[in-house]
Amino acid sequence: MPRIQVLPETLANQIAAGEVIERPAAVVKELVENALDAGAKRIEIDLLEGGRKLVRVRDDGSGMSREDAELSLQRHATSKLRSKEDLFAIRSYGFRGEALPSMAAVSRFSLLTCEPGALQGTRIEVEGGAVTRASDAGAPQGTTVEVRDLFWNVPARRKFLKRSQTEQAQCIEAVLRLALPRTDVSFTMRETDHVLLQLAPGSETARAEETFGRETRGRLIEFAQQVRSSKARGLAVSPSIEYGSARNVWLFVNGRAIRDRSLTHAVLRAYGELLPHGRYPGAIVFLELPPAEVDVNVHPAKAEVRLADPRAAWEAISSGLTSVLARGAWVPPAPERLPAQVYSMPLPRSERAAEPLQLYAQPQLIAPSPYFRGLRYLGQLHRTYLVCEGPEGLVLVDQHAAHERINYQRLRASRPEQAQPLLLPHIVQLPAAAAVRVAESSPLLAAIGLEVDSMGGASAAVKALPKPLAHLDERALPALLADLAEELAAHGRGESLERIKDALLARAACHGSVRAHDALTPAEAQALLDALDQTDYGARCAHGRPVVAEWNEAEIERRFGRDYASHPHAAPPEAL
Repeated sequence: MPRIQVLPETLANQIAAGEVIERPAAVVKELVENALDAGAKRIEIDLLEGGRKLVRVRDDGSGMSREDAELSLQRHATSKLRSKEDLFAIRSYGFRGEALPSMAAVSRFSLLTCEPGALQGTRIEVEGGAVTRASDAGAPQGTTVEVRDLFWNVPARRKFLKRSQTEQAQCIEAVLRLALPRTDVSFTMRETDHVLLQLAPGSETARAEETFGRETRGRLIEFAQQVRSSKARGLAVSPSIEYGSARNVWLFVNGRAIRDRSLTHAVLRAYGELLPHGRYPGAIVFLELPPAEVDVNVHPAKAEVRLADPRAAWEAISSGLTSVLARGAWVPPAPERLPAQVYSMPLPRSERAAEPLQLYAQPQLIAPSPYFRGLRYLGQLHRTYLVCEGPEGLVLVDQHAAHERINYQRLRASRPEQAQPLLLPHIVQLPAAAAVRVAESSPLLAAIGLEVDSMGGASAAVKALPKPLAHLDERALPALLADLAEELAAHGRGESLERIKDALLARAACHGSVRAHDALTPAEAQALLDALDQTDYGARCAHGRPVVAEWNEAEIERRFGRDYASHPHAAPPEAL
């Protein structure tokens, strides 16, 4: 008897189910994809116990004949492919012909379908992979598939299912990922009689707001860019909204939701300077390219793809996002420059701010509508925040974060050969560990314009400084080098040179900036505001902290009990 045998069809389907059907959300995904491929414009999804007991998907698509319905339950039976060449020009969601037989092998399965204009439809029932009934049946145009008691005959897999609420959440996300690029289709999702999702046809922005929640309303920025044959477009969530993981970066290639670490990194890189360490952005990215340049046949669940030109895709996403984030498209524009008259509270200057605030000409990357220059400066709060009147209400600007962003921008723009040589080297004493790191990394420090030589032991000689930091005196240098040594220790060898340089520049920018509790003259404060509009990412400091906070007029009025809309009998504003 030969040791190699052909697997029974039922067992082969159960094995395939382990690859394609991992949980109820996978059932939802495959059935909704089939509905979209069938041209459906209305799709309804019903769940019981988060899909553990039942997943039902009903559509108004093209339906199937009796013969096609029976064939659809056989492995590798598909209407999407005719030749091997078709495999490299995939335009549909499904194409392998594995989903329905895989589901039928591990559930109590039924299929009801009818073609347009047919007098009757077809009903097929399957239990554990075996057809128990196939008959004519009355049915509306389209297809309804029911998957009951998932993994009832594979208890080893069933025990890995999570609680009903967890499975339900996964099913909702699966539908949202399919609904985002298909704004022409309506989706309804229910658990028993409770509506979980109700998505009417509409815009991508409306779908995105449904996906990310109401907090993103009015805080989504469109972007678009093309590099070679890769076209990237989508919606970026304002950096004022942060998340604890990268789960809210959603990627689509030719309408198909995918996972890809490299393309996700392109998004994170574009937001890198706007968010604090450990916080993540939200974005929806649609990547469009010729089907022949995408291999979608590299993952059983089609969750990953292989691109012919991945670099072009990366650049299109990164540059497209950077173009709208860097110019502050997410900062509300001021409609016009407010009057130049300045009112300033008389505050004494602190000893720490004895020298005038040093600002420098910035690269001419100007926001389309100046925001900061349009603010009317009123004075300082705690010698830390610039108090301003903006077009919508009260605006506070963190003076240290603002100056740090300006200095960081200038440091990035300066070249190592523009470093300012010191007339005499400054000898700096450092902690032993910091001295070692500085000595080991002297070439990297030189790349940012800081020339340092080890003097042996804990001593180092500073011979040149980046031009934006040339005003630092000898007393400030030990703290600067100690901070840079700490930053070097925080970055592993696997990180790119550019990323480490950016981190060092961010630390260095902090040392050349005005501090909290430094008194500023009205002219210095206005110069700071003016310079911010010449700086990309001007509403965030180099470490991702906010530079500006706003309170609109409605919020202020509520605090003073002047919410007239909610008090119809209150006197109008002009009477108070």
